[in-house]
Amino acid sequence: MIRRRPAFTLLELLTVIAILTLLIGILLPALSRARSHAKAHACLSNLKGIGSAFEIYLNENEDVFPPVRLDKVTPTAETHFVNEYGRRMPRWQWFLETDLGPVIDPLFFRRTGGEFGDEGLRSGGKEGLTMSVDLFRCPTLMEDDFTLDVRDGAYGYNYQYLGNTRRDRNESRWDNFPVRRHRIRTPGATVLAADSRGAGVRHGKHSFTLDPPRLAIEENAMRFGPVVGDDDPPFDGDYLPVSMDAETASAVTYSPVEARHKNLANVLFVDSHAEAMSLKDLGYELSGGDGPGRVPRGTPLPIHDPEEGTYTASNHLWNGQNTDRIAAEHKPSTPDPEP
Repeated sequence: MIRRRPAFTLLELLTVIAILTLLIGILLPALSRARSHAKAHACLSNLKGIGSAFEIYLNENEDVFPPVRLDKVTPTAETHFVNEYGRRMPRWQWFLETDLGPVIDPLFFRRTGGEFGDEGLRSGGKEGLTMSVDLFRCPTLMEDDFTLDVRDGAYGYNYQYLGNTRRDRNESRWDNFPVRRHRIRTPGATVLAADSRGAGVRHGKHSFTLDPPRLAIEENAMRFGPVVGDDDPPFDGDYLPVSMDAETASAVTYSPVEARHKNLANVLFVDSHAEAMSLKDLGYELSGGDGPGRVPRGTPLPIHDPEEGTYTASNHLWNGQNTDRIAAEHKPSTPDPEP
């Protein structure tokens, strides 16, 4: 007599499949959230490490904040500044000491001899731009063009208030450099560096500069953020079209904080603490998505001084004072409550 082996019925098999599908549907979002949280935490840890590097620099340089980019030793000098590694016109990252040495391995250029800048292409990336220190990598930025690019990478510097080496209206002086630490009255409430967007509504060009919410005139600044000309459009394809109106162009040729961690941004402060914050809490005025341009809702809008009308943008967490008199004067009035 042939004995039949016990087996699942079709109904039982379908029930098991349904249960597994339900469990996967429940677990996958949780795993995705956990992965995003881990990346945000790693990014925050990187910023704390950068804060330690800033602290070392300040202690070794008479409490003077580093320049955003040192074009020349003095505004009127005839030759460009070249650092000890042969880097011409170094950006702020080059001035920070790390356990792994300079932000870009200069060995390739030492072999070829002479100074180097952003040029120098070879297999594996842009040699003059690609950093070799993972401290400056945000795990959320996955594109090779951005992950360790010294110009277009993860983090920007509050240069306007801490180290603006662009010329102001007086061509014989820097706009706001050198700045000494004692001028910062509220170090725990003054942005030092943060996740930076660069030009483009998505992550774009020249994110090593970090523009505040209000493009202030206190320091006679002549320009802000990325410099984009007609022959150098910052975006196409997935970004906004090159042909755009003035409002849209103003919003994208601007380098605000980028809230790339579940609508939060990691921010490093002058006292070396770091935390996740919203763009609104950082003082930015956000697009409602209903203007004449194609600026997406929630995009930080640059506010230029003097500004007609009212706005909510404030530099109180940027200027070292934890207050912004000019912004307060333009704050929208609150309607009187109805009797």
